[in-house]
Amino acid sequence: MRILIFGEAFLPPAYLPRVRYFCSYFAKKGWDIDMVVENSDIQNHIPKEASVLLIDYYKNKHRIGSKIEWFIKFSINLFWDYKGYYFYKKSQRFLTDKQYDLVFCSSCFTFPLPTAAKVAKKFNIPLFVDLRDIAEQSPDDNHYLANKPPKILGDLITGIFKTINIKRRNRVLRFATGVTTISPWHVQTLKQYNPNTHLIYNGFDETKFFPEEKKTDKFTISYFGRVYNEQIRNPRLLFEAIQQLHKKKTFTPETIIVKWFVDEPSKKVIQGIAKEYDLDKFIEYHNFVQPDDLIIEMNKSSVLLILCNIITNKNYFGIMTTKFFEAVGVNKPVLCIPDNQDNLSKLIKELNCGLASSEAIEVEDFLLTSFLEWEKTKCTKGSLTETVRLSLSRRTGAEILEKIFLENIKTRS
Repeated sequence: MRILIFGEAFLPPAYLPRVRYFCSYFAKKGWDIDMVVENSDIQNHIPKEASVLLIDYYKNKHRIGSKIEWFIKFSINLFWDYKGYYFYKKSQRFLTDKQYDLVFCSSCFTFPLPTAAKVAKKFNIPLFVDLRDIAEQSPDDNHYLANKPPKILGDLITGIFKTINIKRRNRVLRFATGVTTISPWHVQTLKQYNPNTHLIYNGFDETKFFPEEKKTDKFTISYFGRVYNEQIRNPRLLFEAIQQLHKKKTFTPETIIVKWFVDEPSKKVIQGIAKEYDLDKFIEYHNFVQPDDLIIEMNKSSVLLILCNIITNKNYFGIMTTKFFEAVGVNKPVLCIPDNQDNLSKLIKELNCGLASSEAIEVEDFLLTSFLEWEKTKCTKGSLTETVRLSLSRRTGAEILEKIFLENIKTRS
């Protein structure tokens, strides 16, 4: 088997772990893999198993110049899929005289779906689409934009951009042989465009994420990733619970620490909240960690924090962060707040692997119970059996994807 993969740039904090694992899995099966992705300044996480074409789309490296370039290309893409055309044109020499069994494209919005579809049509081979995020899951109309358009007419422009790209995406979905996505909500949403849509959870890399007992001097609550804003990632219940436990003299800065492995914008959000609750002494800030260091830090944690959105009339749907599955991988207690009653919350309750709650007293009780366990052994352990833990691994997801590939190719032939 020889497959062609189209994807976005490998960027922090996670560097497209889902795509990287699929490459590794199929390479071990003896499949040949070619990959076309957007270039970036960070290249050390590009899969070594694949022959890779890196395409530079944004070329200006100066702060002001790069924003001007982005806005010009953003504006062109409102009327014409220039980025898709550019990638198709740049990939032609790389694809010359090659034969493929299928095209696979993984995306978190629309790009590079049209390019992948055009190549699949040219080769007359099946196209399989993997959508890790979709625009409909969020009321925040610019979360998928690298920069914000000018304030004048900004909301209108981004709304138009969103609508146009959803239409472009849906055209590709209707053409695709099969579709995979990351939550039950996403499956139901995308099935209206392609009935052959399947669920593959983000999962965790079972070759890297596994439980290790690491004793620590402090009870450690850790968060990894971006916070964005309080609408989509709301940590206030944690601060309320810690504040109450501090007042009761159960938690002190000498015995507990909350570590935030975040980017600078997220740090500013957390600093503001910590100041409100007068809990600065309990907080440590760190930059995003590399994948190998992430595993160590997760295993050193007593509780792993997952932040969800607050429930409003404009809700978020089907957001199942990879960090939850990696927490499952190391089998640590998970605290998911607030309980938005969505797919992730339901899965946590089904697995009984921690707490998903919107009640401060429940969060307080959960932290106290975990703290008492830590006091005895200087570490904590999750409650998942090995069978359940591995059922949520990326290997399980890759096996599902392989089955989808082979069954559809067989039917086509």
